[in-house]
Amino acid sequence: MKQTIAGVVLAGGQSRRFGRPKAFALHQGTPFFAWSVAALAPIADELYLISHPALVGEFRRRTDIPVLLDVERYRGSGPLAGIYTAMERSQSDWVFILPCDMPYMDKDVTERLAAYADPSFDAVVPLHDGRPEPLVALYHRRLRPLIAKLLDAGERRMVSLLDGARVRYVDAQPLAADETVWRNVNTEEEYR
Repeated sequence: MKQTIAGVVLAGGQSRRFGRPKAFALHQGTPFFAWSVAALAPIADELYLISHPALVGEFRRRTDIPVLLDVERYRGSGPLAGIYTAMERSQSDWVFILPCDMPYMDKDVTERLAAYADPSFDAVVPLHDGRPEPLVALYHRRLRPLIAKLLDAGERRMVSLLDGARVRYVDAQPLAADETVWRNVNTEEEYR
């Protein structure tokens, strides 16, 4: 039986270092968030954007993809809250998350990574230069109670989720010939 995947773009951050909402910055004339959507669309059975309340209206003007706010209980609690929110909304087996600030990510990488989804694991996470990339990863919906437990305890770090899950780590090198795909844009200097 085919495992289903919800593609989720995390676009709820404050973009403090960038100075304006990164999701709407342009790369080759297209907003950053749209590059993440395009990388997820071929492998996703459903797509969602997780947004900050101040950005919802702008997203809804720019796309017909459902735009969600973190569930009230965990609003403002970072990526873990976004993953939890997607799991609450979606019926898919897996949630594949991408941040909105990786405009170089492409569908070949997401397709290769999704191929590693295996129900005997709780998460599929690339290792880039020996370090996990937990915001470019798949999480099985069975992790929802663990995420709630972490958030209820005030724990917001992604590493805490990885520590409590059966993670299949995948070397990033065979996933992408071009190292640029792993680059995220945090500041205006990196953007230029």
